Amino acid sequence: MEKRWRSIPFQKECVENLTEKLHISPVLAQVLINRGITETAEVRSFLDDSRRDGYDPFAMKDMAKAVERIRQAIEKEERIVIYGDYDVDGITSTSLLYTVLTDLGVSPAFHIPERQSEGYGLNQEALQQLVEEHTDLLITVDCGISSYELVAEFQGSMDIIITDHHEPPAQIPAAYAVLNPKQPGCAYPCKDLAGVGVAFKLCQAVWKTLRQENLSGYTELAALGTIADLVPLTDENRLIVQDGLRRMKEGDSIGLQALLEASSLQGDTITAGRISFTAAPRLNAAGRISYASKGVELLLEQDREKARILADELSSLNAERQEIEHRITQQAVAQIEEQHRGREGVLIAYGADWHAGVIGIAASRLVETYYRPALVISTHDGTGKGSCRSIAGFNMYEALQSVDDILLQYGGHPMAAGFSIAEKNIETFRQRLNQYAKIHMKAEDYIPMVSVDMELKPVDISLPLIEELAQLEPYGMGNSRPVFSLSGVVIEEIRPIGKDKQHLRLSVRTGDKHRFSGVGWSMAGRCDELAEGDTVDVAFQLERNDFNGISSPQLVIQDIHSPEWHIVLDRNIMINIYMAMKKSIPDGEMAVWQVRQRMAAAGGPYDIHTIYAAIQVLREIGVIAIRDSAAGPVYYFPQLSGKMDLNASMTYAQYHTS
Repeated sequence: MEKRWRSIPFQKECVENLTEKLHISPVLAQVLINRGITETAEVRSFLDDSRRDGYDPFAMKDMAKAVERIRQAIEKEERIVIYGDYDVDGITSTSLLYTVLTDLGVSPAFHIPERQSEGYGLNQEALQQLVEEHTDLLITVDCGISSYELVAEFQGSMDIIITDHHEPPAQIPAAYAVLNPKQPGCAYPCKDLAGVGVAFKLCQAVWKTLRQENLSGYTELAALGTIADLVPLTDENRLIVQDGLRRMKEGDSIGLQALLEASSLQGDTITAGRISFTAAPRLNAAGRISYASKGVELLLEQDREKARILADELSSLNAERQEIEHRITQQAVAQIEEQHRGREGVLIAYGADWHAGVIGIAASRLVETYYRPALVISTHDGTGKGSCRSIAGFNMYEALQSVDDILLQYGGHPMAAGFSIAEKNIETFRQRLNQYAKIHMKAEDYIPMVSVDMELKPVDISLPLIEELAQLEPYGMGNSRPVFSLSGVVIEEIRPIGKDKQHLRLSVRTGDKHRFSGVGWSMAGRCDELAEGDTVDVAFQLERNDFNGISSPQLVIQDIHSPEWHIVLDRNIMINIYMAMKKSIPDGEMAVWQVRQRMAAAGGPYDIHTIYAAIQVLREIGVIAIRDSAAGPVYYFPQLSGKMDLNASMTYAQYHTS
């Protein structure tokens, strides 16, 4: 789908000041300004990765108290247990604290709850078991800040130190010590640490106290958890990730190295972006469909062969997770399409015994497909467990609050949440959420937005610019990869690529005869609306492409803006194009890209954009449909029941003239 572009104004005076004083290009200067980095000293600090230690850990509230209690536990040889969470942040936090304590001569234990039976955070049964095992000191990582009642119940049986980064509730648990930079009264400068970041600061403080020296290293695990948890990669998070990525490339951690190798990451391919898409999901898969402790075991493993076996097991779990997620997503999309609900303000899909560990990812896939707030529900024995993902402008948590009278329980944030509901109330739930969306959302809110850092001239696009922009890495939340635009380029080639033909290959030329090649991930659908010879504007990111020993700039396409085509549809045109499609698909189904080629080559009285619009109408009224095949998506003619109504198509209404 075409997106809205928000072009950031060019700051001429500020750009000239930075380029003159720092000898950087106007492009890099503008990108830095767009991220709020406008002063010379700020730019130097941002681009300089020589700082390693960050802020003083003892600036965090309760840090001195926590360190003193850990020191006492070590001296008295008390039983220390680390209590983590089952996501990557929790797995890496547990592994990091366990490793540092072990290297200090301690023999800690750890516990991570099982997702399905125990759920998130502290739970009474697990805490009782730890008490019975004579635990003296419990240290939580990435959880605990919301467990006021449980901490009050068990604090007398063992001392509890909470390390967490989630938003604190009104009542802070009365633990022995609470480390959370977001809690009231905490003066720690960086409020956006991940859970593993808070654990890392605790490790720094303990090491400094016991060894009388700064903690050196250990940032690989802190970087992995920070990247995976999608916290802003600015301030101290940026320092942690920079140093962690450097150490990952050196390969000192055997378990982590096995994970990276299983993810096909090595050398320059070890970046924050690729880790978040390849390595992090493997660790997450353990917590989603198996036991997160397997992830901890891998990260702690010191034997290379055992680490390789564990990494391969996580890869297999991730493949299984992908298969389950894909199946649920397909069923959810089919349900939405069959009920013609793709244009509703909020999308809800549900099914019996859908795997609860992956319904959140399935909801994310629906958001990617439709750009609508999406809720996916797994039902069992009359109860539904749901996971939600949202879009900018729609506060999912407040939406759930508006219908809390029919929910059994719920919780979360504006962009993601979870809930449970009686199955009999799901349809009422759908209706009320859509009514809520009508009140709180506008039509343009359902069009995704791309922020364009600046428009480039063709001559600007070069390998030296790409090399200079690399100083901005690591990219992530709060420091996204820059997006640029080119205006008035002519499409020379556009075609689907990839094993399943989901992606897009695009070649364009500019008025001054520059030619650029680009790739659009998961954008093959744009082939159905654009054609060779079209003049368009493109929004893109820049990357280096190395092929057959030749390096060149490559555009990573974010969006394509095309002019408003003069399209007119009526019943006769629809019939003619439908009959032409029947001839183009003689065997009942054909790859989408092949149909496009045949329809374009057939010529006839209609231009290609009218044909594309007509095909969309036929899809919307159910005359043709798309399904996946081994060769990629294919068009086919489903069995029809009843008369098809052209007026049921929004595309037909857009282009029909009476």
